[in-house]
Amino acid sequence: MKQGLSRRNLVKGVLTASVVLGFNTVTRTWATTATYPDEYADGILATDFPDFEGQLLTDTDTLTQAAEDFGHIEYKVPKAVLFPASKHDIVKLMKFANQHSILVSTKGQGFSTDGETLAEAGVVIDTSSLSTIQSITDTTLHVEAGARWLDVMPTLLEHQKTLPIVVDFLEITVGGAISVGGFGAQSFKYGAMTDIVESIEIVTAQGQLLQCSAKSNGWLFNALRAGLGQFGVIVSARFKLQPAFSMARYFQLVYTDFASFSKDNLLLIESNRFDGVQGGVQASETGGWLFILQATKYYNSDQPPENTALLEGLNYNPEALTVQDMPYFTFLNRLAPIVEYLRSTGLWDYPHPWCPLLIPASKAESFINKTLQSLKPEDLGGGPILLSGFNHCNMSTPLLRKPNEKHFFYFSLMRNATPPTKERARELMALNRDIYESARQIGGYYYPVGAIPMKQKDWSLHFGHYWRPMKMLNQWMDPKHVLNPGRAIFNK
Repeated sequence: MKQGLSRRNLVKGVLTASVVLGFNTVTRTWATTATYPDEYADGILATDFPDFEGQLLTDTDTLTQAAEDFGHIEYKVPKAVLFPASKHDIVKLMKFANQHSILVSTKGQGFSTDGETLAEAGVVIDTSSLSTIQSITDTTLHVEAGARWLDVMPTLLEHQKTLPIVVDFLEITVGGAISVGGFGAQSFKYGAMTDIVESIEIVTAQGQLLQCSAKSNGWLFNALRAGLGQFGVIVSARFKLQPAFSMARYFQLVYTDFASFSKDNLLLIESNRFDGVQGGVQASETGGWLFILQATKYYNSDQPPENTALLEGLNYNPEALTVQDMPYFTFLNRLAPIVEYLRSTGLWDYPHPWCPLLIPASKAESFINKTLQSLKPEDLGGGPILLSGFNHCNMSTPLLRKPNEKHFFYFSLMRNATPPTKERARELMALNRDIYESARQIGGYYYPVGAIPMKQKDWSLHFGHYWRPMKMLNQWMDPKHVLNPGRAIFNK
């Protein structure tokens, strides 16, 4: 804008005193209806302040909500939050932020766990206002980055379509899944969400709108997938689709030792007899641990699967076998009852210092058994332990770092800090760091959705031979380091 009030912002200013109308270049603060007249008269407002279709807000409630993520470990108050009306608002903000060296972070549903989506004294882009499904064809979904998979999947199923792989937790956004990788029950067969995305539309840190795919800006396409938000603001994406089944048959198989569990887990992900294969660990009532294998077969009601063939050759405890049929979407949204329970008990609002790791299969038995032996019940705080085998060959996303073996295990301690204090959370983060160091020594990797303290040197080791080109690309795309500074990957 122009130094004066636009008609649209004048209307907003009358209705909402917290709407930003300008930027004070002297104090580096945002001008609202309360301060705008004096600052305008003094001639200290930026002349290039954008005219947003959406809203840039500074009220206390909005800033407080944007100051914390799901992890409840970090608390960093931004100076403003943008609710964009379209991708063009993000273009405007990034151009302005780059010009004036203003930090910007992107936030979907805020399910980061260690402050990655926070922007202390900067601006948070809340992408939840960009949640439109642009189109559904026979083979492709085009959807905005702020859409939740919880809202996308029912619409796809109305068209009898689904994705080859669907993230386990449907409340995360499209952009959030692309930024980290995105695992689901089908990952052993199709890889991560980043392996089925066909194109990504972004706004760069300097305000350029770009389309990226394997054929167009391929170097950037590879950097965006599991790139932790360091190379642009994702505004929309296109994904592969396939026909959907109407039903799912869920099998829960129980084992008393890791060796038996892992043998069957690897057998199932090699044979492809199931459509979904995952697992976990839980404490046994008689002491020690039980290993749980969760296998799912999709089908249509007129052609139910044959259980005997599916379970042939597996060495589970037959007395503990559970088999359940359910609608396909009920299976996809299987975490909903657990989430509802956690919310009702208050555990949902506890700090969540998770420790998610990828462990090479050849070292998994020793590493996982040793880690489990060292665990105390209070170190989990009622949180689950996830344990699933994956095929390396089906995960082609370059920046989704994983062990260099045919198979590896996703092993994650989904901790709740009890008591729910930041001090206790940081104690558990220190334990996470020790476990991570041990994992790294055997060729393991951090799946970066948790709370493991990482410095720039750790990130350089994590990304390995990709680190130098990543750093060069980031310097080119974001020379002022204004975008998504929370992880401090390139800026100290």
